[in-house]
Order: sequence, then C-alpha cells, then structure tokens
Amino acid sequence: MSDIVDPRHEALVEHLFKRTLAVLNLPGFELRPLRRRVRGTGKLRSFAYGYTRIGVKLVTIDLYTPRTMKPRKMDAILRVIAHELAHHQQPPRLYRKWFRLVRLIHHPAFWTQYKKNVKQLQQDELLKSYF
Repeated sequence: MSDIVDPRHEALVEHLFKRTLAVLNLPGFELRPLRRRVRGTGKLRSFAYGYTRIGVKLVTIDLYTPRTMKPRKMDAILRVIAHELAHHQQPPRLYRKWFRLVRLIHHPAFWTQYKKNVKQLQQDELLKSYF
C-alpha cells in the first residue's frame, strides 16, 4: 500500500503551498506531508495539524484526517500553513518568571502575524476561492 492516499490532493496542496510562500514573501521553505505508521489505527491518531522547527525551513502538515484518512479541506490546510509560517516570522519569546526562563510559543505578536497571514491569503486572487 502506498503512503500517498490521494496524489492529486497532495499535488494541489504542494502548488498552493508554493503560492502561499510567494504571497507571504517567504522563499526557501519545503512542505512535507505527515505520514502515519498505520492509517486509522494506533497511537498516531493525534490531533496535531502540523509542526515546524524554527532553525530548519521545513513545514510538516497533516493532509488527512487521523481516523478515516479523508483529505482535509483546503481552508483548514491553508490556515495551518499560515500558522506554521507565522512561527518563523514571529519566533518564540523567552521571558523570566521568578527564577525560570519560560518559552512562550503562541504570544500575542504571533497571533497578530497569523491573522495578517490569513488576511493576505484571503486577498490573493488564486487562494481566495479556497476560503
């Protein structure tokens, strides 16, 4: 059984990801779909939509629902892409809380950047049909 459930869906997401990078002016990122060990069963039925690492320009996104492996809607995928790219635009903040350093990942400036990204994607002529 192939890892790719729907090659047309993944090709469309790859095309829209490249368009998103052009709209947000963020070159050099790579998209990788989240692959599960066993589809629809086991421990990897998590609800994480995607993740990224700040030092590496790689975005991993779950393109299918965890249990039934149906393709996710393009609206949800584009919002996840905007979310993960906002992590690179507004990296985590460190602040002191008593004698500890706390890393705040989803801080207010991050959410402002995420909303700007979604607004830019909604105003794009090609991508606005998916919202």
